[in-house]
Amino acid sequence: MPLHRLRKRAEFLFVQKGRRAGRPLVTVEARRRAPDGPIGVGFTASKKVGGAVVRNRAKRRMRAAAAELLPLLGRPGVDYVLVARPATGAAPWPALLDDVRAALLRLAPLFEGAAGDAAPLSPKREA
Repeated sequence: MPLHRLRKRAEFLFVQKGRRAGRPLVTVEARRRAPDGPIGVGFTASKKVGGAVVRNRAKRRMRAAAAELLPLLGRPGVDYVLVARPATGAAPWPALLDDVRAALLRLAPLFEGAAGDAAPLSPKREA
């Protein structure tokens, strides 16, 4: 399944109003965009994560984790945003993969089937 990169602020704001699964090393936000189509993915790291070098390293690591896991665990037509936490850049690689995998598995049942975003209009956060 091809991955579509989210690049515009409006795309990130759209996903922010969806569902969220938080883990110690990463937070994954998700929202259905279409019944089918490519999986959308974006990455963000605020200044709370660290300086530019640390933020870029965290985003590089999240890109690699998403490239490995989203084709297997992502749902077609769903956009995902991976949000770095302060420990993302320095965490052991297997721990980061485990956190991303756990967050994706927690969100997966919410987007099953074509009408998978049948959640109430008010966004619920999954912690």
